[in-house]
Amino acid sequence: MTTKFPIPAFDRHWELVINGWTRFSPLLDQLGVVVAKYSPEIWAVVFLLLWFWPPRRQNRARRAVVYAVVAGVLAVVINMILGHVLPYRPRPFVFEPHVIHALIKHRADTSFPSTHAAGSFAFAIGLFYAGVADGAWGLLFAAAVSISRAFAGVHWPTDVLAGAVLGILSGLAVLAGRNALEWLVARLFRIFRVEPEHRYRRSHW
Repeated sequence: MTTKFPIPAFDRHWELVINGWTRFSPLLDQLGVVVAKYSPEIWAVVFLLLWFWPPRRQNRARRAVVYAVVAGVLAVVINMILGHVLPYRPRPFVFEPHVIHALIKHRADTSFPSTHAAGSFAFAIGLFYAGVADGAWGLLFAAAVSISRAFAGVHWPTDVLAGAVLGILSGLAVLAGRNALEWLVARLFRIFRVEPEHRYRRSHW
């Protein structure tokens, strides 16, 4: 398959370095596989916990979940559009099959930008509405997801960097325009019979 999207020396060098870590420890390999392959499921568990088990923050955490999910969907949609508009870019395991150690099976579709990185960083930015600690932990996990994708041999470093930028911008855009999502928050609160914020505050005075 002809390469149309360039693979710069920066990408080739750092992908070899990051993917080279797969030679050190089987345990590290397994951890990398779990994060690279199952990050959407891990995020889903985080969101469920924040929605159904917020002991004190209550609706602020639930709102953060709504904003994070909307931001993630926005980032993934933009990412998919870019993936179809931009020239094809082979993934590391396709471009250098005899050098890259692929830890997970993946289609040989275009690698730029990284959907996992875009979605993860968008989720993380949305969680900042719940609190700084939530957003910070989210960013750490998003970074781990991004590194794991390069570690597993399915993305170049600039794939995940571009995805991270896209995710951050999507998250910031959603937080800036969160008032437009009030209808969605209100509907979800009705569906799950969540007590409105003002009632919750009054009951605790």
